[in-house]
Amino acid sequence: MKILYLDLYKVTMQKTSCIVHKPFSANQMYVPIARGKMVKSKKYNAWIDKNLPLMKQEMLPASQFPINVELLVMANHLWRMKNDSDNLVKPLIDLLVRAEIIPDDTSRYVENFHVRYLYIPGDPMVRISYEPVE
Repeated sequence: MKILYLDLYKVTMQKTSCIVHKPFSANQMYVPIARGKMVKSKKYNAWIDKNLPLMKQEMLPASQFPINVELLVMANHLWRMKNDSDNLVKPLIDLLVRAEIIPDDTSRYVENFHVRYLYIPGDPMVRISYEPVE
C-alpha cells in the first residue's frame, strides 16, 4: 500500500516544467568532418545524455497539441551578453523531443516559444515549460 501511494505521489508531482543547468548553444551542436559533412559534437551528445534522464523524470509528456514553450533563462549579464537567445532554443527543443515530451519539433506540435531573461549570479540555467494552446 505504501509503495502504491509513493508511485501515485511521484506521478502527480511530475509537471510541465524542468530546470536545465548550463544551457547549450546551437553554435556548438555540430562539428565538420571530411568533405563538408557535419556530425553532432561530443559536447552536444554529452549535454543531451546528462539532461535527458532529468527531463524524463521531471516532466510529463504533452497530451494536447500544439503547445507554447517558454524558456526562462537565468544568468548573469556577462553570460547574457556572450550568448544569443536564438541559439539556446534548438538544443532545448531537441531535448524535449528526445525526452518524448513532444513527438516532433514541427509547428504541428509547437506553435511558438518565448524566451525571457532573469538576472541571477552564478552558473546559468534555463527553466523550460510548456502549456497547451487555448
